[in-house]
Amino acid sequence: MRWPSWILVVFLLAWMGPMMRWILGSERTPKRLRPRDRKELDTRLEDALASRDQVIEDLQQRISELESRLDFTERLLAERSQAALP
Repeated sequence: MRWPSWILVVFLLAWMGPMMRWILGSERTPKRLRPRDRKELDTRLEDALASRDQVIEDLQQRISELESRLDFTERLLAERSQAALP
């Protein structure tokens, strides 16, 4: 019985992937972090989150200030337009 050529190509490709990973030394699963590295990573992440939270608070404060300025400007323009109308 002779195998069709496309089946041989499929088997060859299925065999080549794992062999190339084995030859080149790459791993599918990531390496586990050591506890010390994990603590350092946690510390860096918490610092980054704190920094991000501070930026968000600053932006919220600026937005509320802009809203109050916009309200003031709208009131001023409304007063001027009503004063201009006889």
